[in-house]
Amino acid sequence: MKKWSEKIKEYQPALRCGFFYIRMTRMNKSVSIIVPAYNEEAKLKPTVDSILERLENNMVSDFEIIIFDDASTDKTGEIADKLAKQISQIRVIHNPKNMNLGFNIARGFQLAIKEYVGFVPGDNETAPEALDNIFQAIGKADIVAPFIQNPEVRPWGRRFLSRTYVMIINTAFGLKIRYYNGMCYFKTAMVKKVKVSTNGFAYMTEILVKLLKSGANFIEVPMINRVRERGATKAFRLKNIVSVFKTFLTLFWEVQILKKRVILL
Repeated sequence: MKKWSEKIKEYQPALRCGFFYIRMTRMNKSVSIIVPAYNEEAKLKPTVDSILERLENNMVSDFEIIIFDDASTDKTGEIADKLAKQISQIRVIHNPKNMNLGFNIARGFQLAIKEYVGFVPGDNETAPEALDNIFQAIGKADIVAPFIQNPEVRPWGRRFLSRTYVMIINTAFGLKIRYYNGMCYFKTAMVKKVKVSTNGFAYMTEILVKLLKSGANFIEVPMINRVRERGATKAFRLKNIVSVFKTFLTLFWEVQILKKRVILL
């Protein structure tokens, strides 16, 4: 089986002629994919391979992958650089210190050059079917918002807190969305205009609320959630819960009291 770097090189000349040109361009999709990675030396390449396979499967030829090596202490950075040398659509950002997921995604949004932008974690825990659903929905709305199709794989306590969180956000802001912490994809020009105040676990909630309350439309797609191979999530630690609560209060004040909106056009 040929390496993806070889396949990409084969595709590029073919884009200029014949049936392959029609097949690859008829979807007319353009997407930047951010891949945050911290100590993922065993998972980063499989993650990128999976992304490339799903892009090909969904006929998305206009893309870029931005890998954030978040000050990894293993060989994640070396692997990322090697991938970038093999595939021209990949570029790598090396953080001098660990900045966390929210920071990397927010920075990636600002660096993106394609029409849509979103992210895929570098841990290779995203089901291929989820990527298929996302890539197929790109172009159908301003925002592609995945929701967990199989919440039963998560512990009961986490399911309860997640449902409660969604209910609170929907009630407070008058929205109807099923999940606020998924791998959302946005029109790049829109998301670049959002001023994000947090790098914590509520960063995606802040972006979604500000855009939706400003008039952006969205489409929801199902996402299969894989059972975690590693330890429990850090999202429900006390300091993170406090951070989310502070972000919620600030967001409510700005959006519902001061009526601040993002100018989308």
